[in-house]
Amino acid sequence: MLGASGGSVATAPDPVARRPRASWLPRPGSWAWGAIAAALAFVALTAWWLSVDRSVQYNDAAQHLFFAFSFRDAIDHGALLRAVGFGQFYPPATYVLGAVATLIGGVSVATPILAQNVVYVPLLALACYQLGRRTAGPAAGLLAVLFALGAPLIVEQFHVFMLDAPLTAVVAVTVWLLVASEHFSRVGVAALAGLALGLAILTKELAPAYVVGVLACTLVRGSGWRHWRGLLAFAIAALAVGAPWYVRQLALGHGSMLLEAAGSGRDVPAAAAPALLSLSNLTWYGWATLNGLLFAPLFAFAAVGVGVAVVRVSRTRPLEDPTFDLLCGLGAAWLLLLLMPHHDMRYTMELIVFLAVLGTAWIVRLAPPSRAVTATLLLGAIAAAHMGATFGLGAEGTPHLPGNRRATYGEGVPPRGHIIAYAGQDYMVSGPHTHPDVLGLFRALRREGATSIGWDDQVERWDSTFEAIGLVDFAYVAGLGVIPEEAQTSIPAPRQAMLIRARSLGGAGPPCLRLRDGTNVWVHVGLAGGGAQTRCPAGVT
Repeated sequence: MLGASGGSVATAPDPVARRPRASWLPRPGSWAWGAIAAALAFVALTAWWLSVDRSVQYNDAAQHLFFAFSFRDAIDHGALLRAVGFGQFYPPATYVLGAVATLIGGVSVATPILAQNVVYVPLLALACYQLGRRTAGPAAGLLAVLFALGAPLIVEQFHVFMLDAPLTAVVAVTVWLLVASEHFSRVGVAALAGLALGLAILTKELAPAYVVGVLACTLVRGSGWRHWRGLLAFAIAALAVGAPWYVRQLALGHGSMLLEAAGSGRDVPAAAAPALLSLSNLTWYGWATLNGLLFAPLFAFAAVGVGVAVVRVSRTRPLEDPTFDLLCGLGAAWLLLLLMPHHDMRYTMELIVFLAVLGTAWIVRLAPPSRAVTATLLLGAIAAAHMGATFGLGAEGTPHLPGNRRATYGEGVPPRGHIIAYAGQDYMVSGPHTHPDVLGLFRALRREGATSIGWDDQVERWDSTFEAIGLVDFAYVAGLGVIPEEAQTSIPAPRQAMLIRARSLGGAGPPCLRLRDGTNVWVHVGLAGGGAQTRCPAGVT
């Protein structure tokens, strides 16, 4: 470039161009195989958990499972596009996966949940490993995977059919691909990042909140805005995948419903909606991360890692690794969560990609003796988290977990005022429950000729022991119709069964089920000649 005097003026070199380009997806080495083994072990533990657990699904988990079964019916009737385009509270990606899984693996509660594990656990592990490798080497990549798959809330949310675990994985992949695009200079990788963001948006409306910080950093740092081809490929892919469903919802007049799903929510407890400029709001997600997502041991690793990263960036401003990008992503997501009117413990899950990488990268930079001791402590914290979240060791058995709308503090509100170092339960579930076998009762009734089932008004929503929507899910799995509430009577029609929940039922004999909250369940079965009989099907106790 020529200056006014005719001399040449040097332009600022592109920091991306100075670095030799390493493969964005290298061949796996020993550390990578360790990460693969960790992901496989996690899925295997979930498969065991699901094979043992007999719990009735409840609250959002029951509702999401119901939608997945509804999508399955739509596919059976050739109406998937109509179902996907129908106005609903959440985007369809997770429901489509659950529906397809039941078509392949059969109708059960476990099938959609296991499908989430098979698809999203490897994606989460891949993203954490690749970001950890870029930040501090392959050993850091493995530690980041172990950290992410050892966070208590991550563990237990992969045991139920919810949207946050899939969103966590796809957000992590989006962040990794944005970093791997090297500030949009790699057009193909940038397009993949856009595809991942589109899938994230099709998973839950909150997805952009967790990506915007990294995206802004990618545009500004390293002159990413100059690589317009990569930026354009990213934007086109994201909009092509993510936008059509939202455009359809807006065309149907469901804009207010989308805003509710994105954060304002319904029936929000007071403790989940603190005043914007209050100390309670400022500290809310700190407590949620400490006492919900991580618990104290892993939180300590994350806090040290974030502190070390801030100091490192302020001193050296490194361009050779994504530390600054991850700090931008974490900070922007945290701020946006605080600005949202509805808070929930689950909303911390998508932060795990930042916390896992930053919370472990500092370990590999320690001197060998300290590194070994610190890594051992990390493994101990992860093992303890699984003892609680996977096996439920030490669980108190209360039904009022934070994921229950009848919980002590309100749905999704973390305990405050004390530090949790270990717990045998967290948001919705803990260790598997082998009894009572409600689905077994439903299947036995079906074998004995029942075609539909109902229940009395003692069966409520948001009851983690025996919830109505969870019973609807079990009825679907067992092949039973559900008697509409307005058609329910004390004397069921022939081939109908009515569940009666009570602590005692005079003269009725032993109950068919004994629930964990101390109540019991009897069954009124309609007789062919009229009337009803209180009895339990054969083989059910």
